[in-house]
Amino acid sequence: MELWCFKCQEGIQVEGTKGLAFHLRQFHAIESSGEMLICGQDGCMQTFSLLNSFLRHIKLQHIGVEKRIEEDEEDSNQQNEQMDHDNHEESSDDEVGPHVVPAEHLYLDNFDHDTLKQLALSLLMKLRSTASVPYSSVQEVMNRTREMFGSTLSALEHEMLRVMQAHGVNTDANDVRDLCYKFSTYQNPFSGIETLKQQSEYMVEKLLLVKPHEIPLGVRFDQAVCRKTGQILQKAVTDTFQYVHILDVLRMVLSPAIQRTIAAETMSPAGYIQGYQDGQQFQQLGFLRDHPLALRFQLYYDDVEVVNPLGSKTGVHKLGLFYYSIQNLPRCLNSSMNSVHLLAVCHSSDLKKFGFTPILRPFIEEMRQLESDDGAVLELRGEEVLIHGTLVSFSADSAAAHELLGFMSPSANKLCRLCDATREQIQHDILESNFDMRDVEDHDACAEVAEARRQGDPLSGIRTSCSLNNLRSFHCVTNFNLDIMHDLLEGVCPYEVKLLLHTFTRTERLITCDELNQRIKAFHYSSNDRKNKPSAILPDRIRNLVDHKIGQKAAQMWCLVRMLPLLIGDRIPVGNKHFDLLLLLLRCMDIIYAPVTTHAQTAYLKYLILDHHQLFKQLYPQYRMINKHHHMIHYPTCIQMAGPLTTMQCLKYEMKHGFCKRVASVNCNFKNISKSVACKHQILQCAALANGEVRTAFECKAGSLVVVQSLEGGETAAESLGLNLDEEIFIATHVVLYGTDYKTNMYLVTDVNGGEPQFGKICSIIVAQPSVDSVHFLVKLCSNNGFNTHYHGYRVALPQDPMFTMKGLSSLVDHLPLTGLRSYEQASPVYLCPRYSILKTE
Repeated sequence: MELWCFKCQEGIQVEGTKGLAFHLRQFHAIESSGEMLICGQDGCMQTFSLLNSFLRHIKLQHIGVEKRIEEDEEDSNQQNEQMDHDNHEESSDDEVGPHVVPAEHLYLDNFDHDTLKQLALSLLMKLRSTASVPYSSVQEVMNRTREMFGSTLSALEHEMLRVMQAHGVNTDANDVRDLCYKFSTYQNPFSGIETLKQQSEYMVEKLLLVKPHEIPLGVRFDQAVCRKTGQILQKAVTDTFQYVHILDVLRMVLSPAIQRTIAAETMSPAGYIQGYQDGQQFQQLGFLRDHPLALRFQLYYDDVEVVNPLGSKTGVHKLGLFYYSIQNLPRCLNSSMNSVHLLAVCHSSDLKKFGFTPILRPFIEEMRQLESDDGAVLELRGEEVLIHGTLVSFSADSAAAHELLGFMSPSANKLCRLCDATREQIQHDILESNFDMRDVEDHDACAEVAEARRQGDPLSGIRTSCSLNNLRSFHCVTNFNLDIMHDLLEGVCPYEVKLLLHTFTRTERLITCDELNQRIKAFHYSSNDRKNKPSAILPDRIRNLVDHKIGQKAAQMWCLVRMLPLLIGDRIPVGNKHFDLLLLLLRCMDIIYAPVTTHAQTAYLKYLILDHHQLFKQLYPQYRMINKHHHMIHYPTCIQMAGPLTTMQCLKYEMKHGFCKRVASVNCNFKNISKSVACKHQILQCAALANGEVRTAFECKAGSLVVVQSLEGGETAAESLGLNLDEEIFIATHVVLYGTDYKTNMYLVTDVNGGEPQFGKICSIIVAQPSVDSVHFLVKLCSNNGFNTHYHGYRVALPQDPMFTMKGLSSLVDHLPLTGLRSYEQASPVYLCPRYSILKTE
């Protein structure tokens, strides 16, 4: 029978789904999982990540349907003999034309021990890259699989020889001996890849695995028990850390598609800020002017506790993790976890003992090579390519940033990395112009004075010099990177929301804590927020104003602060000053979190932050402004210098910490935990990037074939796509494009008129081909009834005379879909609450 191959882009003659599976393995090297599989039968565009699910779908939804149709046609006798003959040829699973060689036969003819080894390595790689599977379990799976293969093939070989002898076949013939030799060879599928070393070498050769290198730091003495005498002896132990060479990672990452994407990067229209390339710092750096296509690296560092934080081993096994990403990639790719690469893993105790300089030394050496005029020549897919690159940004929370960049603690009197603000000064000065910005020459001079003192220089707030300052395009005082996740979601937002809820529940008594928690639990969150919906807020937390904690993670806090107007807005009178403080904070965050902004908006943000800080001091004079309030006054400058702050926040880096924690908890072996974490991460990264893609662009979760005429707005779809009304097209109910979910009944931003976004509701998702460019949204246009400041959302409604339009992903003003929300007010309209301010670039 003929089945469609999404790789060949044509129908192939195979014997059912089994033949299709053989074809995909033999000709396209597709195994059981790891690559997106597209159905393609009869125009079906549904996608799958598992081969078994893919084949089951084809068998049940396509081959099974054909068989039922054939039976119905034969029973009714409505077709002539020639049509019956043709249908029989098309639907038969067993009959193949004499000129056709089934794909599975070709696959079996070419099947050898190397093919079996690749299948076995795929299994091991999947197990070794899973944080919840320790190496001991991988070894156990190998042993059991080897025993199963050996017993099964030995029994089959014995039965084969017995049958041959019963039929008088000469079992001493050469071809029979060769067959028996194959049986014995296949009994161990892991031959040649049994040890960790053999597996790693095979993955390095075949899959470009980048292994971490162990680099010594120094020697310490530890106690050890002599096995012969049982005495406790002093033993010299080498302190080491794991380092992953950047140039090796680039060989794996820079596929031809990624190179084309980087080369296609352009600057935004004048006045707009969409990335680092639109900031003033990009124009000021001579290296980037000379090499505009140079890779721009962003470094990240944080300490991670990999054991129970309440246990007895807290701090002993604490790790220092260094990651980096490449800013040149577009936002749809850089938001993927696969775009975050491991640089180094060390013990936090070694950082305190030896400092950051020896850890960063190999990184600085590679950066110097990349940012030299000669650059670095890498062999990428058989071709030599000249690569330039430089470090342009460093991300971390306040404590880690001050530590690595050489500043004193954030609790010191001089608390800011960008200016000379003091702790008392930030309580009354809330304009950036009131502070003197740090200067490169002055900083270097003060760093020399600080290094001569053991505890640093409290007058300048500098503890020591930073080794990253030796790079060509980086200096710690021009690192315009203040992390909005720690500043806002883990600082200002919980601090102010806690004060607001204390006022509303205990002072003004506008709502009770129990009622608030009931609303938090019952609220209909958007599809993008459901995974991060807030937890219940304990009354004791609201009552206790000593700390700033409210019991929410960063993502939960972002959801809570945006949804709070809808949750409690009906109980708060319009014009309530405390509620106005929240609304001012949200207006600031709309611009701060915007992926696209303008110079005019950053100037407006400056005065929004000023109004917010002034109102905070007016409402809560007894509470001090924290460091993160002060950081906010630098945000407009940071955006103008280095681009939108969302591209530099720590959130995507900290999501990687979960993998390291799971590795440590599952391994339960801390002899060299930094090596365990680094090795497992690199195998995971290798498996994720094996197909040359940072992120899967297109996935179709569900859908079916529908006649165009039956669609709501079908005439618009037919006219836009050049279809006939009686033609069938594939309608998806759920697609995932670059990691973002799109479903019917969601809302899209279709345009911006007069500064106001225009919205449309998704009626149908038309998928013409399995690619992003072939996905079209049939949208019913909505009327925007204005922005409701009190509920911080746009009121929308569907007109009585519906109008439709077709939109592709590239034609959308903003890629993020919205969900219609309702407040707890009586007869609430539908509100759309974008996560940020929406602009349309010219």
